[in-house]
Amino acid sequence: MSTIEDRMMAADTRDRPHYSIGVLLDAEDFYAEQSYHRGRLARALGYLFGQGTVAGLEVRPPALADDPDFLRVMPGLALDRLGRLVELRQMYCLRLQRWYRAQSADELAAAFHADRGGVVADVFIRFEVCPNGKTPAFARGPFDAVDAVEPSRLRDAARVTIRLRDDRVSDANPRLPASPWPNLSALPEADRVAALKQAVLGAWREGTQFESGGALDPLPEHAAGQDTTDLFLARLVIPSGPPPGGDQPPPRLDAPVQVDNLARAFALAPPAALRWLGL
Repeated sequence: MSTIEDRMMAADTRDRPHYSIGVLLDAEDFYAEQSYHRGRLARALGYLFGQGTVAGLEVRPPALADDPDFLRVMPGLALDRLGRLVELRQMYCLRLQRWYRAQSADELAAAFHADRGGVVADVFIRFEVCPNGKTPAFARGPFDAVDAVEPSRLRDAARVTIRLRDDRVSDANPRLPASPWPNLSALPEADRVAALKQAVLGAWREGTQFESGGALDPLPEHAAGQDTTDLFLARLVIPSGPPPGGDQPPPRLDAPVQVDNLARAFALAPPAALRWLGL
């Protein structure tokens, strides 16, 4: 992770450089400049729109008549928990059968749900920084190299992963994204405005979703040890038979993979919200 991302994870980007004639600048000042602007933007987006899919990012199952191997994530844009823009410019393909074979038999057996007819797994997307290009630089540390290089650019990118869901997933505990806002639909219309304002008063997240070191608390959809900035996209049911036991995984069945794209969180753009209201 770059220095800029480390600072954004710390959730405090209020300081910006003060420039004056005669002041010497170094890399630290430019890091502070970038982290201030990116951090302020991310903070605004995170609090105004929340986290979730803004546009696109539909997960499409393998097509039996085409190539039964590829799970496709379509191009799109999302906001993660830190308010960062997570963008896919091109379709992202995952070889589902290769991924399935790479999992251990015990993990696949734990993710098998007879009532759902197969192995349950979730698709996540994560913000990632990728070094891009090279430029000459002075070597750092106890070195005397004259051909040292550093990345000339840092590209905001994304990584898509699949996570198995063990047998603790149930209808009573689906481990799916939940809205941080209370459901006010059951309240009388006269009480909704006051309840919504009260919810706004309690919407400040600092000290509750951030822990020591700037780490985010895990959400219901996160597994133990998972990166807590991972953004849930879809739930998969990979048709398979019961685990045969031993070191054999549940055998895959020749049936379409089921994909639930609607269980994810959505960060609604104002035009979409206005359309919902009929305006």
